[in-house]
Amino acid sequence: MNRQPMFPSKVAKGDSFCNRTEEKKRIRNNMDNIQHTLIISPRRYGKTSLALQAIHESRIPFASIQFFNAFRDEIVIQRFLEGLNDLFSQLLPKTKKAFLKLSELVRHAKLSLTISGLHVGLDLKPLSKNPVDLVKGLLQDIDRLLKKKGKSAVIFFDEFQDIVQSDISDELQAVLRDFAQLTDNITFIISGSHRHLLTKIFDDSNKPFYKLFDRIDLKKINREHYIPFIQKQAKLRWKSLLPDVALQEILNLTECHAYYVNRLCSKLWESDSLPAFQDIFKVWRELAEEEFPSIANDLSSLSKNQRIVLQMMSTYSVLREPTGSAFLQKVALSARSVSLSLTVLEKTDHIERIESGFRVIDPVIKHILTTDFTNK
Repeated sequence: MNRQPMFPSKVAKGDSFCNRTEEKKRIRNNMDNIQHTLIISPRRYGKTSLALQAIHESRIPFASIQFFNAFRDEIVIQRFLEGLNDLFSQLLPKTKKAFLKLSELVRHAKLSLTISGLHVGLDLKPLSKNPVDLVKGLLQDIDRLLKKKGKSAVIFFDEFQDIVQSDISDELQAVLRDFAQLTDNITFIISGSHRHLLTKIFDDSNKPFYKLFDRIDLKKINREHYIPFIQKQAKLRWKSLLPDVALQEILNLTECHAYYVNRLCSKLWESDSLPAFQDIFKVWRELAEEEFPSIANDLSSLSKNQRIVLQMMSTYSVLREPTGSAFLQKVALSARSVSLSLTVLEKTDHIERIESGFRVIDPVIKHILTTDFTNK
């Protein structure tokens, strides 16, 4: 049996999932009331883990459709078919007589049972060659099947913004909106990594999804939630709690960024002995060095001015007056140049606007831009 890591680098589930109690409750309530949900946050804050954990706890049928890098029509449709096929498999019985009876409700695809040893699967062959009609028809079939069985289901669309570049995006969004407005049986949950693109899709009054979804802007997990979670894992690993100074150093360096909390703790938990305070920064530096190539590649797309502004911002916990004389003097740029850079950096999710000003989102980017890696 595969054991879930204490601090997974991908999807966190079960005992590896930390808190998000209020967000899960809200999503569960939305599912109960067929209210569609949009989850928005910076990259690697745990959107996918949150959605899947809420769905798993609800114990209702679901499809998870991943649209990462699905820019072409054929890829978009293939992902839809895989996800909807999985949902059909959960809804249809695996005995031949009962299967034949319920499969009569499916009018837009030919369904057949596939038997391989002890495994019984489902083979779905759509009847329409038009990709938009295909999706529309299959959604209607699932809705009809759920109504007949007196059940509800969830369809989770992850990295949804990537379909925008497909040729059928506008038609597909219109179909999904029409269906989402009429269904009494299926809840949509949508998330993605590019807040700027998702905001354009869902906040534009000229777009199909305008005002249709309950929006959750996912924040960082609070320290008071991380502390007992991390200490519980320490107790399991070493039969002892982390010293408070070591625990606080973990949370200070990672800034409670979910991805980096998991990455740093995962490396620390490899040790057979309880990590001391001085071990934390050493391992954090190793983690930053591992992340350096991908971050360097990410930053290479920024202009010189944008990189200057980002680097100087990395020396602040929060930059309250980005166009104030003190900051302008430090970056040696005009107020206009700084404003233009901030606009781009916010769109690319390198920084975020909060009530008190602006801050850099990624703590490892901050570390790299303020640390001399040649001085070891």
